[in-house]
Amino acid sequence: MAKEGLDYFPLNCQVDEKIELIEADFGLKGFAIVVKLFQRIYGEHGYYCEWNDDIALLFARQNGLLNGGVNNLIQEVVSASIRRGVFDNDLYERYGILTSKGIQKRYLDAVSRRSQINLNKNYLLLNDGNFKGNVNIFEENVCRKEKNVCNSKQSKVEESKGKKINNMCKADALALFESLWKLYPNKKGKGQISEKTKLRIAEIGFEEMSRAIERYKKELDKDKDWRKPQNGSTFFNSGYVDYLDANYEESKSSPTKKNQFNSFGQHDYDFDSLEKELLGN
Repeated sequence: MAKEGLDYFPLNCQVDEKIELIEADFGLKGFAIVVKLFQRIYGEHGYYCEWNDDIALLFARQNGLLNGGVNNLIQEVVSASIRRGVFDNDLYERYGILTSKGIQKRYLDAVSRRSQINLNKNYLLLNDGNFKGNVNIFEENVCRKEKNVCNSKQSKVEESKGKKINNMCKADALALFESLWKLYPNKKGKGQISEKTKLRIAEIGFEEMSRAIERYKKELDKDKDWRKPQNGSTFFNSGYVDYLDANYEESKSSPTKKNQFNSFGQHDYDFDSLEKELLGN
């Protein structure tokens, strides 16, 4: 099999404004996580990397960012990066991958001398003008995000029946999510919550999720000067986990340290030493 990834990739001294905004939101931790994501993309397939909850957990462990078994920082940075266009939202929603036009262009420039480059048509954001004779474009008929293999052997009657049942369940699940959304105090970022996430939240159940929201709101009421409510997208993508029945302790309902990165002073730290400390490199 032809080599896919790169041994190294360029990082400009003057970073894109989108990445500067990530650093403004999350401090040097946010910048370091984006760089680590670039390392994963360029080092793995070269022009994209897969991204889901399991991969995020392993990514956190590999980079020393696990916090009591649950860590929201990485997913918050990923969500913000998608929202700001560092990574393409459409391909993330459809296939569960992180990529962008710039990433793909830099990858093709870096591997231009290779005898053969294999690219998945479904993942491409570039037009034909960017491709040379050594590029082999293939199409993989698998919907990664929904984990549906399109080459199903079901009969048309069975497939139609299954779709009706699934659509009914999905409609109920999405309606349940809408009810939960109304309970949350900061109704921003709804477009950043995927259908898959809404269905996963529905599986938890209305009662437990409503309790999680109430617990979070109580923390806000106790410490109004400490922080503002997380955007709805942040809470429902990952923030709710700490407030579920199995993870929440009433005796520890005061603000935790998990979000203090929002306000640490960037000018007080040396980046090289801080990145090594945070990411274990």
